[in-house]
Parts: sequence; C-alpha cells; structure tokens
Amino acid sequence: EIKAQLLSELEGLDRGIFGVPAAKKARILALISELEKHNTQTAPTANLEAVAGDWRLLYSTITITGAKRTKLGLREFVQLGAFIQHIDTANNLAVNRIEFSVSGFSSLRGFLTIRANYNVVSERRVGITYLDSTLVPTQLQKIFEANLDLLLSIFNPEGYLDLTY
Repeated sequence: EIKAQLLSELEGLDRGIFGVPAAKKARILALISELEKHNTQTAPTANLEAVAGDWRLLYSTITITGAKRTKLGLREFVQLGAFIQHIDTANNLAVNRIEFSVSGFSSLRGFLTIRANYNVVSERRVGITYLDSTLVPTQLQKIFEANLDLLLSIFNPEGYLDLTY
C-alpha cells in the first residue's frame, strides 16, 4: 500500500528534478521514510548483491532549476528521458545512464553515461569515486559543449551514497 501511494505521488513529476512543491515533496519524503522503516536489512552493504542489476530512477533529490535549467537548454528544447543505474557488484562499479532527446530534431536522441567505482565505508554507506563520462552522439556534445562541466556537476556521483533498501 505504501509503495502504491508513493508511485501515485510521483506521477507527472519528471523524477522531481525540476522542482516539487514543498507540500508534495514532504508527502513523498514521508512515504519514502515509511517504506524504509519496513526494511529488515540492518546492514545493507553486507548484502550488496541484492542491489545488483539495472534500476530505473523514479525520484531524485537532485534539482535542476533556474539558471542551471536555462543554461542546459532544458526549458526549451532538451528533454530528459529515462535514468537507469546499473550496479555491477562483482567489479564495484556503478554506471548511470541519462537519456536525452532534442525537440525539433526528431531523430536526435542520445545519452550521458557516468561510470563510478564504489567501496563500502560502513554498514549503510558506500563511497563513490568518479571514473569517466561519455556523451553521445556528437551532435548532443555540441549542444551541451559550453555547459558540459555544469551537466557533469549535476549528475556527478562523487561522494557517498547511503543505502536504505
């Protein structure tokens, strides 16, 4: 029931990346917190195999608003598609793939891929180290060229991640 309520709250939000009204965000975070309370795993990093594979991002606390959104062209013609994360537990590798499409260029679709290593730092936390990124096709590189550093800074996985599954 909690999952169904959460999925209902997330409908139409574009993963929350472009901002969420405060009251709705509070409801979403409360549902996430409630869902996490049902987790029986007290040390998720001891069982990382449980997160191996592909995951589709439904909601993020990353926000792209104001000047960042304008600079990246996300207001007018660049649309974000699926966000997929692949977790390779055998190699301690996380690969994030963000799909893009460009309005007016019906065939122009591409993606940003960011690869990072991770290492266990506590029972619930992994450290993240950026490895590299790729933006394809070259036409998409040209669109983001002047602001590629900004794009990478938004989606850069450097730092840590707390596991709550």
